[in-house]
Amino acid sequence: MMQKARFPGIVPWFTALVLAIGIAHEASAQDASRVPAIRKELAAATDDTARADALARLCFNLIRTAPDSALAAGEAAMAIAKRIQNPKALGDAHNNLGWLAAEQGQYQRADSLLGEALTIFNKIGDPAYKAVTLSNLGWLEAKKGNDAAAVVRFQEAYRQSGAAQDSATMAGLLYALGSTNRKLKDYAKAKEYLTAALAMERALGRPGNEANCLLAMANTAREQGDPAQVMPLYAQAVMIYKRLRDHAGMGLVEENIGDFRMDGDPRQALAHYAIALAQYDSIASDADRAYVLKNMGIAQTKLGKLAEARTDLDRGQALARSVGAAQLVMEYELALAELASARGDAAATLGHYARYTAMKDSLQGADTQHEIARLRTQFETERKERDNALLRVENQAQQQQLHNRSLLLYASTLLALLAILAALLFRRNFQQKRRHTAVLEELNHKLAASNAEINEINGLLESKLLRSQMNPHFIYNGLNSAMRLAQAGHTPEAIGYLQGFARLLRMVLDHSVNETVPIGDELDFLRQYLQLESKRLEGLAYSVEAEPDLMEAEAELPALVVQPFVENAVWHGLTEKPGERRVHVRYVRNGDTIRCTITDNGKGRGIATGRKAGTEHRSLGMQLTDERLRLLSRRLGSGNEFEVEDLLDASGAAAGTRVTLHLRTMDQ
Repeated sequence: MMQKARFPGIVPWFTALVLAIGIAHEASAQDASRVPAIRKELAAATDDTARADALARLCFNLIRTAPDSALAAGEAAMAIAKRIQNPKALGDAHNNLGWLAAEQGQYQRADSLLGEALTIFNKIGDPAYKAVTLSNLGWLEAKKGNDAAAVVRFQEAYRQSGAAQDSATMAGLLYALGSTNRKLKDYAKAKEYLTAALAMERALGRPGNEANCLLAMANTAREQGDPAQVMPLYAQAVMIYKRLRDHAGMGLVEENIGDFRMDGDPRQALAHYAIALAQYDSIASDADRAYVLKNMGIAQTKLGKLAEARTDLDRGQALARSVGAAQLVMEYELALAELASARGDAAATLGHYARYTAMKDSLQGADTQHEIARLRTQFETERKERDNALLRVENQAQQQQLHNRSLLLYASTLLALLAILAALLFRRNFQQKRRHTAVLEELNHKLAASNAEINEINGLLESKLLRSQMNPHFIYNGLNSAMRLAQAGHTPEAIGYLQGFARLLRMVLDHSVNETVPIGDELDFLRQYLQLESKRLEGLAYSVEAEPDLMEAEAELPALVVQPFVENAVWHGLTEKPGERRVHVRYVRNGDTIRCTITDNGKGRGIATGRKAGTEHRSLGMQLTDERLRLLSRRLGSGNEFEVEDLLDASGAAAGTRVTLHLRTMDQ
């Protein structure tokens, strides 16, 4: 199983910036222990400015421990700041209430409050104030999953902190930029920012932050595929953590080293995980224990220590549930499924996979509903704005009509000037008509653009719905194969099939959340699928290949499009065919598109389905894929289509089937 690197918490480290402006530039993170002293300052305050400042600090330090009290303090600070018309106090109140909303997941409210704070600080003109709110807006974008927007905000904050000559804040922002660029897989920039942050932290004499930078750089090197740099960086980080007696930091380094060693030597990885667990035990950190126990269970499973693996996984899953880590609980179900598969317990394997799939669908469903709600709100807002614009045009037209009638009535009383007034009115009406026509044409263009955007959104939602239907269809076929092997009494083969199916399922789940996949990942996925089918279907020979220039260009293809055609060739063309069975899949470049051919030596469509060619059976997977190709063609233009050809031998008998797909690469 691929392990994800865990990084030191950059948000807690960076919260020194969140309220720096509200506490007279005091560089400190949230700390509930300060609350009693702040309350004493509030009671002793002799003017509203001091009260607003104390209430703002009280709001900040209560955000995590008592959010309701933090809200009350922040609103009280806001009320005082408005009454005394103090811009600095008003900006602090908006800033801290905005961060409280961000911590509570109220992203729309957080955007509004932090945006107002930035407007106030822009008017004040102090770059230190602006840097704080810009950094908070960056973390808000990161919380919403928009890492590209977060990078833009962090860069703005870095420029402002540079103008304020605040090197401590600049170091924190460099770390944030490095970590966020790592999430965007821009490893060159991530390394550049982290190296700069490391140099500044050393110059500032902050060893804890220096160790955090080293750990982040090591994990970046891991993901970049530069193993030679990994262990020296880990070693430097752990030396600093030991000197500081930072048990959380030491545990995190050992855990990341374990992840690094897992694929090559699970036994060595297990030893590092055990050291990490001891460090977490010393600080009673249940969340960290839950993460490392899952990895220990996976390592024990790989080493065949199944009883120990079950103990570690049961203990860790209980901790994950106690801390409310839904994503981690879901990952435990996957690890338990692999353990059950290793023990040969097919029923338990299927049960854990079913729970894992249900939890994953639930988490993805919540994200989908949030996105649909956001799109619906955006659409309604735009529709109301268009309606208001149309109403304004209608009102102007009505007012113009009344004005014209008044002119005509006045002209009728001035017979002497009738000819001149008539000419003037004709010219004026003509010009107004041209202006009104231009306004209406512009509105029509805007309406057409809005309709095109709505159609694009609907197309994306339809595409995601089709892929969500393909996942259960694929899982059903795979589990059905395992059930047939088990029913036939081939229990070892069924268990081996389930193990391969587990690896394949992980690949399907990874591909299903992406619109596109690199061609290398697509080839690995198809080979894994055909390897699995070869265990079920005796004598199946297969090959999956692509032209070298496609591999070098790392072409991007639509995800989960080719596999249903390969599956159709195996199940409907080769399953009942005696003798040699062959499937050949090949990708070649064909102008603007990539041509994929799936060739088999099966019975052909007429024999396989008992029908004439042209009325052939089409599986659910192929139907869904056909719909996806039509949607992609509609969005990207022509180029996504397929054709089916019956192959005949010299005597005219059926000799197989060839399916040709013309796929438009998604980066064109």
